[in-house]
Amino acid sequence: TEIKWSDIALNDDKALAVFADGRTEAVFQFESSGMQEICRKLKPKGLEDLAALNALYRPGPLDGGMVDEFILRHHGKKAVRYIVPEMKDILSNTYGIIVYQEQIMQLAQKLAGYTLSEADLMRRAMGKKKREEMAVHEEKFITGAVERGIKQEKAEKIFSLMAQFSDYGFNRSHSVAYAYLAFQTAYLKAHFPEHFYAAVLSSEAQDAAKVFKYSKELRAQKIALLPPDVNESNSGFTPLSGAIRYGLTAIKGLGQAIVKAICEARDGGPFRSFFDFAERVESNKRVFESLVSAGAFDSLRDGRSVHEWRGALFNSIDVALSQAQRSKRERAVGQSGLFGGMPEEIDFTKEISPTLKGWTPTEMLAAEKAALGFYISGHPLERYLEVLQNVKAVSSSELPNVTTGTRVTSGGIITDLQTRTTKKGDKFALLRLEDEAGGTKCVLWPEVYRKHTALLQNDLAVVIIGRLELSEDNPPTIIVDQVQSIDAASRSGEFLVLRTPQGDDFPTLCDEILGLLSSNPGDCDVTFEALIDNGTIVRVRANPALRVKRSSELEEALKKLGCRVSVENPANGNGNGARV
Repeated sequence: TEIKWSDIALNDDKALAVFADGRTEAVFQFESSGMQEICRKLKPKGLEDLAALNALYRPGPLDGGMVDEFILRHHGKKAVRYIVPEMKDILSNTYGIIVYQEQIMQLAQKLAGYTLSEADLMRRAMGKKKREEMAVHEEKFITGAVERGIKQEKAEKIFSLMAQFSDYGFNRSHSVAYAYLAFQTAYLKAHFPEHFYAAVLSSEAQDAAKVFKYSKELRAQKIALLPPDVNESNSGFTPLSGAIRYGLTAIKGLGQAIVKAICEARDGGPFRSFFDFAERVESNKRVFESLVSAGAFDSLRDGRSVHEWRGALFNSIDVALSQAQRSKRERAVGQSGLFGGMPEEIDFTKEISPTLKGWTPTEMLAAEKAALGFYISGHPLERYLEVLQNVKAVSSSELPNVTTGTRVTSGGIITDLQTRTTKKGDKFALLRLEDEAGGTKCVLWPEVYRKHTALLQNDLAVVIIGRLELSEDNPPTIIVDQVQSIDAASRSGEFLVLRTPQGDDFPTLCDEILGLLSSNPGDCDVTFEALIDNGTIVRVRANPALRVKRSSELEEALKKLGCRVSVENPANGNGNGARV
């Protein structure tokens, strides 16, 4: 579609909705979280509002409260007043607030009779805070304004206002140009999202963190990010209807030369199999490993699941490369197969042996992340979402909205684990906890590090508890005091219920039960249950020191003593009906 920008309305609803909703990722000059928040508050109505935001989103106006003042006036919650009526024509587009350097020059011309060159000299004096020159201009401005019928008190007030805003007055022509470019970017994002994101992702192909960031926004807009494909992917990301195909250059280990070779070989027809690809594209084992791990051969798979297929391919790389070399040598000397079959006649669907070992889903995702920098086919946390919900885990995207100093629970995959040493020689750890929404920096000081060393492994799913630290200059950080494997967290709240049998030798039975429990320490609470004569059930929670490690062996041993054994978890809806 050819876009003629002169025909595009500058108040296009869809484009302005991008700003109003704060969906300005990859929109020129409007990407920061602070700007997104201001856009949500302001709800820009057109180019003038965007230009003003460009000028106001700087330390001076932000610290001086002018951004909040602008928003209130924009929504009619605060009246727009002018010291003298003559100021309205100049300041109406910014709701009576001096935003631009050009407005200062216009006020000097209209209210005090300055020439354009004199007004520019005053602007420069104000911007550079030259006191002597400012004093000269103050007298000149007030005199000129009074001569034109403005009361001296108001003239002094206007000059003071101009001098105040000159501290952060911005160039209007610059701001409008930036705003128009931002509007064009938002228009493309709103009306042609697949093409927009494909271009953005292609430009950031070597930055896995940014590709991951934009992939999250794609999911929110229900645009699929498809894995790379040797028969469909180009060098950059390719826009499709409702989807974007991953670009080959964004795969780790693939340079421009090999990508060009793949595309050129594909011009002769689509690749029919993994072995066909190996014969037609000459490369090394590392490139093949990256392509397999990224899922670039998934469209060629047989009936096996994706994770089994990728694992089988990975284990076939040496054979494929060896066969490709042999075929090239045979063709070089004019030989064919035993029965005259040339490569194009081979049944490529039967090349990968069904006996080859595949990957588990977890292994597949780990390899995919190594090749792409993040997970695209799924996420290791998907099967733990209910667990994270039960432990009230706060996602990384929600942490900025939590009050600093709050004790929080968060779950994710350990990445970027680093061990450091304090000045005293004690070890501590830094890590990134990644969930589906993003990642959070975590710090484990020496005492906590020593306690949880066994659980500190890259790619391990854990639940952490700690104190949240927030600051304007740094991303959210959790100072960790507890780490728990996610499997252990899934059992959090579970307790073992033992209904003891009635009998004459009850003290001896209790000793035997106590011995079993003590020899199986763990993190599962134990509750004793007894049936009283009138049918009432009495429950007593055991001392926390008697927490046990659940196992089928322990449960069988307790049953041999005559106990009825059950497991309850209030989070799953059982265990709430205990009667005493």
